Amino acid sequence: FCCLKQIVRFLGHLCSFAAMGSQSAADLVNLLTIYWSLLLGNIVEWYEYAIYGHLAVALERHFFRGSAIGVWIGFGVTFLARPLGGIVLGAIGDKFGRSVAVNISIIGMLIGTCGQGCLPTGGPGREWLTDLSLALLVILRFIQGLSAAGEIVTITTYLTEVSSHRMICRGVALIAVTVNLGFLSAKAVSFAVEAIFGEAAVEEWAWRIPFLLAIIPGMIAVIGRRGIPESGMFLANKAANAHAEEKALKKVGRALSGYWPNILLGMFGVFGFAVVQYSCFVWTQSFLATHGMTPGNRMIVGLIARLLQTVLAIPLGYVADIVGIGSVMVFGAITTTVLAIPFWAVILNNPTNLTAVAWAFGVGCG
Repeated sequence: FCCLKQIVRFLGHLCSFAAMGSQSAADLVNLLTIYWSLLLGNIVEWYEYAIYGHLAVALERHFFRGSAIGVWIGFGVTFLARPLGGIVLGAIGDKFGRSVAVNISIIGMLIGTCGQGCLPTGGPGREWLTDLSLALLVILRFIQGLSAAGEIVTITTYLTEVSSHRMICRGVALIAVTVNLGFLSAKAVSFAVEAIFGEAAVEEWAWRIPFLLAIIPGMIAVIGRRGIPESGMFLANKAANAHAEEKALKKVGRALSGYWPNILLGMFGVFGFAVVQYSCFVWTQSFLATHGMTPGNRMIVGLIARLLQTVLAIPLGYVADIVGIGSVMVFGAITTTVLAIPFWAVILNNPTNLTAVAWAFGVGCG
């Protein structure tokens, strides 16, 4: 009953959604103007995650000796690195500043992403080279995972600290926008490369191109981040407390002991988001490809889902600014739980039907 009341309340605010206040809109524009390089780097992060999934067939052939399970284990290496990356770069951000941490993370992501496009490949009689390339791939993906974790941790902290209180959820919602733009970019690039060079060339050598293209937006982000101002909240805390590291550890302890239900709720919220993101937008795309859906139709359903998420991110951030984050999280968790299995059943039984997949995957995941 309480959940139902939350949903009704949420829908009421959503239906009454109107234009943002002029001051809040100005704050959002100002945030984008100053911190655009943070958001561009986040696009690169999610681009790499998605592009690996789109190129899974080629990677399976060149690095994993035809093992479909192996290629997805390789994908999972980054997740093993992410907790460590979050802790290390988070500590660097607390000690030396947010701008230092985000500059380290973007360089690490570029090394991990572009490096994968430069790896040698083996073949008959050169099994040793295949083994070497696989080892290097795992190392690069570990580096990418370390950097990506530090990126998302520091950017979230950065945007939370520099956003005005009246639009903090909309400021953080920009991260969701860049996540979807990263996935959309990966989809567009992989589709364009396959259309230009052909499927056979992509499996043979052109799979390298999407990885290497990350250098362009990545270097723009590196240059842009050199001039971003440090968070005022960080500077104020640093000036007020010469023993910030000691007190920060005490604050972490107090937060864990006093707010552990809130922390668990946030963690499980992230778990749910991650399951939707990676199962829908990475693994399901590979599933549709292996079960006969054409590249053009996969492009269409993916675009529908991503465009919906991109368009709705800021309005839902506005609703969260009004009714609170908890109501929005409850609504999202309930709808995901109730609709996930029926939508997956539709996709499983109709993997080549554009209309069915567009509704179940495109609208459902979106």
